[in-house]
Amino acid sequence: MEETASGDNCQNLCEKANEDVISELHDDILCYLLSFLPTKSAVATSILCTRWRNLWKSVTILDIHDGISGYYKNPSTYKERKMNFVNFMDRLFIHRNNPSILKFRLRLAQSYDFSANAWMTHLSRWISSSAIMGNVEELIFSINFPVRLPENLYCCEKLVALKLHGHIRFDNLQSVSFPSLKALHLEHLRMLNNTAIKVLLSGSPALEELELKMEGRDSRRSVHVCSLSLKRLIIRFICIFVPYDHRYRKKLTIDTPNLEFLELVDFASEELSMQRADSLLQADLCFGYQTDVFNVGIEEYANMVVQFYRQISGVKTLSLSNFNIQTLLGAAVSKFPCLGNLPTFRNLIHLEVRVGDEYVWILPEILQCCSDLEVFVLILDEDANHWNWCAPHSVPQCLSSCLQVIEYKVFQGESGETEMLEYFLSNALVLKKMTITYLHELETLEVDVLKRLSTCPKGSDACQIVLIPGHKRSFEVASMRRASFFS
Repeated sequence: MEETASGDNCQNLCEKANEDVISELHDDILCYLLSFLPTKSAVATSILCTRWRNLWKSVTILDIHDGISGYYKNPSTYKERKMNFVNFMDRLFIHRNNPSILKFRLRLAQSYDFSANAWMTHLSRWISSSAIMGNVEELIFSINFPVRLPENLYCCEKLVALKLHGHIRFDNLQSVSFPSLKALHLEHLRMLNNTAIKVLLSGSPALEELELKMEGRDSRRSVHVCSLSLKRLIIRFICIFVPYDHRYRKKLTIDTPNLEFLELVDFASEELSMQRADSLLQADLCFGYQTDVFNVGIEEYANMVVQFYRQISGVKTLSLSNFNIQTLLGAAVSKFPCLGNLPTFRNLIHLEVRVGDEYVWILPEILQCCSDLEVFVLILDEDANHWNWCAPHSVPQCLSSCLQVIEYKVFQGESGETEMLEYFLSNALVLKKMTITYLHELETLEVDVLKRLSTCPKGSDACQIVLIPGHKRSFEVASMRRASFFS
């Protein structure tokens, strides 16, 4: 009896395994599954069977990439393949059953042999079909040749997210109406200028997130980010290390009174200003002086940086890059008066600092400005080889009163590192945990380091020391390291 029952179970399992589960799904579920495919792949499913023939027409997410390459391998068919893509796009919007498109991603990597007016006719037809007739909620365009988007694109009442990348032109942009827009990403738009940014922001009264990424060669003298609704701002201005036009300075002004999060990577702006930052909770900063590139002098730049810190001194979480530390160090070495004007970060409880070994001696100066600090994360640059640690005569207030957690990453086994960690252990009176992440190849030193730190005098008996193996050493140095305060 048991053998018979076992055989029946196996037979039932086999029958269930052979069932066509997908065919039993409702059309809405199948369309949802198709929405995760590139649109060309979704259309290709129409050949599977009669039921699938028209399913793609009801998918509410379009993900389209021209994907045309190989001109040098087969130039005779290159133009034909480009025209086939244009024809595919035209037919796509004609045959769709569902006029409602929730998300439309369009990536055009190739240029097309059209006049400006003819190309605008095609592009307007595609975008208008999705943005106006379908009331699209998310648009993502990456276009690798100069083009103006249709004017009616900038009047989408239901648009929630807009992401633009490439050679999109804004020279004739007069007005914008995005009453529902929450997220705006403008990435590497070589023809974007401050006027267009102001128009886009002024027409987006509900905007909460802005990402602005530009390169040093981008044509702009100043950028003014002004928004009452903005809560999250990411700015990345990368310098290409060529001298600027001496007739003007590149400026960045941020006026966002309700901003809560700021990520600022800026190696292009010579002047920075943060206005009305009372709501700012977190700031991740990475900027520094560009020798032989900036028109502004070193001391003036250092004064500006210190003033910027004063404007954001109410943050609770702060991250400083090695380049920020270089600026402060340069001010200290040059004995600039601005170093004495560093603010007290009155609300700061979490500080992360990435620093090179030759700059670690300035860390106590920074900690003196963080009277209520609870968590200190220190990340050492992996190419460190010139340790310059000297224990200060005074102890920052946070060490003796409130610092509870220290995380030290990329420990490399230098004696100066251990001396620095011993300083923190002996002076941190309420420290609960010190976590040390070391390079993978230093596993043999783990016992020795742990033994030395365990036996050194501690300010807190409750402190726990944890050693964690990390990643392997990398000798790749980012090109931005060339931006040195002393170079």
